[in-house]
Amino acid sequence: MNTQRLASHIGQPCRIVLPATAGATWYVDPAGAPVRVNLEQSGGMGADGQQTFVLVGELPGAHELRFVLKRAWETRVRNSHRVVLHVQSKGRQARAH
Repeated sequence: MNTQRLASHIGQPCRIVLPATAGATWYVDPAGAPVRVNLEQSGGMGADGQQTFVLVGELPGAHELRFVLKRAWETRVRNSHRVVLHVQSKGRQARAH
């Protein structure tokens, strides 16, 4: 599983772009993390492309999210991507680890 590390402040949006394949979509399992996740952009239906997600941390700390690529009607995961979002209070400088 790939791991991507991001850093931000509370309320600061971070974007991640994941490659998509025909018929498969990325789903996120935030596992209770205090992070808002929104799909900002998706490639055309039925075509290879990419999906762009916006992550916004709501509490300070290191929060792990797991994205899985699969078809909605299947249980088999085609790919996975782990994101660790390091969120800091607005008064501190954020940096990637």
